[in-house]
Amino acid sequence: MTTRQVPPTRERTSRIGVRPVDEVETAYRKLTAEATRTARAARAGSSTGRAHDRVLEPFEAVSEGAADAYRWALARAARGPVTGAPTGDVPDLSRLTAEADAAAVLLDDPVCPPDRRAYVRGVHDALAWLCGQSDEHAV
Repeated sequence: MTTRQVPPTRERTSRIGVRPVDEVETAYRKLTAEATRTARAARAGSSTGRAHDRVLEPFEAVSEGAADAYRWALARAARGPVTGAPTGDVPDLSRLTAEADAAAVLLDDPVCPPDRRAYVRGVHDALAWLCGQSDEHAV
């Protein structure tokens, strides 16, 4: 007899922050699908064909940050995307808010490098949406 495996996120909670898990899953899948298309296009246009040899464009860094935030919020990453704080489960609203606040501090830091700032912008936008601070999900 086979049993259908339920993704771990669904077993634990019906919401991530203030958003339904299904809505977060959809946003994450859409974002990662777009990132995959962008990476393929970049590899096709690259002289070496290796995506890791190129520098991320600001939009790509924002998308990567948002994807990492969603991945962490869905309990598919062990550490917060900005703080690196360990997490073993779906973070509660206070942990999501703390990570969003840490991102906001970096965004206000005048010495934060532009590529890091773009990544952190994606993290912040995704977490702000999850926490109900914004009505628009990231990227």
